[in-house]
Amino acid sequence: MAAGAIAGPEAMSVAVVVKMAQNVLIGVAAFLLAIGFVFKGKETGEKPGAMEIWYRFPKFVVGFIVASIIFSFFMTDAFAKGITGISAPIRAWWFNLAFICIGLDTRFKELVAMGGGRPAVAFLIAQGFNILWTLLLAYLIFAGVLFPIPKF
Repeated sequence: MAAGAIAGPEAMSVAVVVKMAQNVLIGVAAFLLAIGFVFKGKETGEKPGAMEIWYRFPKFVVGFIVASIIFSFFMTDAFAKGITGISAPIRAWWFNLAFICIGLDTRFKELVAMGGGRPAVAFLIAQGFNILWTLLLAYLIFAGVLFPIPKF
């Protein structure tokens, strides 16, 4: 989105929609990966239980969905702007700290070495899936296929 903002207001609008689509697709990809890993290694005919899928499913996706529903449907604009105003001084710091911590905790060398590199391959496939679907959604939205071409 920052790159879109540098390019101008029209590019920023497109970048916001594309980023939102990516955020939604992260949950879909996480769910599909959880199901895939639950079924991997199971003997033919053996069905994993719902609790096993839940155990492997990344719970942040549920939090993201709940927060999105609350902020989209149950908050007034005035209340949301009030929260934004209160949190503005610390929001950038917490956001940056979160990404720094993710970077500090990521060990790509271990990811490649683990399981013959399969986790690294799964990561790359999930990212590829995310990128392709996001590009497809952006095309459908901004090329006038699903909706009229937006006028900025």
